[in-house]
Amino acid sequence: MENKAQPFAARRERGMDSFRRSVRRGARRTKRGSGPLGAVMKGVLVAASITIIAVAIFALLLNWWNASDGAISAINQVVKFVSILAGVTAAMNAGASGGAMRGACVGVLYMAVGIVVCCLLMGQSPQLTAYLADLGMGLAAGGLFGMILTAGRKGG
Repeated sequence: MENKAQPFAARRERGMDSFRRSVRRGARRTKRGSGPLGAVMKGVLVAASITIIAVAIFALLLNWWNASDGAISAINQVVKFVSILAGVTAAMNAGASGGAMRGACVGVLYMAVGIVVCCLLMGQSPQLTAYLADLGMGLAAGGLFGMILTAGRKGG
């Protein structure tokens, strides 16, 4: 009887091919998304980017438009809500559960980053009550947008 055992080199090559397939498969999984934390960070970056663009456009418009302080505050709130909505939308994965939690995390982190940047740029110490209100607004808006987006994806 012939011994049909493969030599050592052939078995080693087959093992290397299997290893290479596993590495490629793992790399594809990593590219798809790095989990909930990566999605939240992506959402915060998207929200911050939208805010920077909107504030720059708004600053240019203020050169030609003499707006009152009330109008400026209202537009700033709208910019925050739109940015949180864009960030939560970016953080949501298709069919992902926990939309309210993910949205709330995006909202709170976005507002916290905004507070820190504002304090650094203005050279002010944080006013606790005003900033707690902003954090609460980010938490509520992000959670609400996350719930709405999750319900919208499940229903339609």
